[in-house]
Order: sequence, then structure tokens, then C-alpha cells
Amino acid sequence: MSRKNSDEWKKLVEQQVISGLSVPKLCAQHQLSAKYFYARKAIIAKDNNSTGFIQAKIVTKQTTIIGQHVERPIRLNLLVGELSFPQDTSPTFIAELLNGLTHENV
Repeated sequence: MSRKNSDEWKKLVEQQVISGLSVPKLCAQHQLSAKYFYARKAIIAKDNNSTGFIQAKIVTKQTTIIGQHVERPIRLNLLVGELSFPQDTSPTFIAELLNGLTHENV
């Protein structure tokens, strides 16, 4: 095992992350101690981020929907006429209204 400088350790850590290899597998390939690799990885992470925060990258995605949405009202046909409600009318409201109409006709 040869001694590595900080740039070589950074490259190894980057290689491990990019390759998706587990630390033990990478260490076996390079004849390194996994315990020491984890320690060096932590030092590099701390050096790269001395504030303790991870830099966030804002990704925006714009979606264009082509089409037309027609909002159809809720229609109730009764013997005495028709009731029409907007599509977003609460089902509870409609149930209470119908319940009230039923009791009125008793």
C-alpha cells in the first residue's frame, strides 16, 4: 500500500461514488483499508463543505399541457325542476340539501 496525497484520495472517493461500488469492494480492488477509506472520505467531505451544509441545486421543470378541460356542473333532475352545482361543490353540502328537501316534502 503506497501513501496517497489528498488529491489522490479525492479521486478515489469520487471514483467510489460515481462507480456505485461499495467501499469494501473498491478498497479490495485498490488494496486499501475500508476503515481508513471511510476516515479519509469523511475528511474530504468536511473539507469540501466546511459549513456543515450541503449545497442544494435548484432544478426547475416546465410542463406544458395541451388540451382543454371542460368543467361540467353537477346536475340533479327532480320532479319540480333541475338543480345545478359547480363541479367542486362539496358532497356533504349536496347530501344535506337533498336531506333537507326530502324532509320538506314529508
